[in-house]
Amino acid sequence: MKNLFALAAVSGSLFLTGCQTPYSPGLIYSDMAAPVDVRDNAVACTKEGSATMQNYLGFLATGDASTAKAKQNAGITRVGTVDVHFTNILGLYGETTTTVCGD
Repeated sequence: MKNLFALAAVSGSLFLTGCQTPYSPGLIYSDMAAPVDVRDNAVACTKEGSATMQNYLGFLATGDASTAKAKQNAGITRVGTVDVHFTNILGLYGETTTTVCGD
């Protein structure tokens, strides 16, 4: 019985640690932006497009935050940079926005 309890405690602690990401989100509220990719620094940033997706309660996600959608929204053919912005409130509502800059 003690071994079972010890196994459960170790398994539970590993479950709670999860995977560390390069970005450190807050437990209660997160509002952060980060670069994702730099394709070509020579591309002038004459157009900027964004695409957004939402997540509700961690169970329902809707939207398209892909780079392709952001390019399409602004009519961008050559990508200079790609950035992403995350917002999360108590894990109840989350939003991810991808922003593409290029021409």
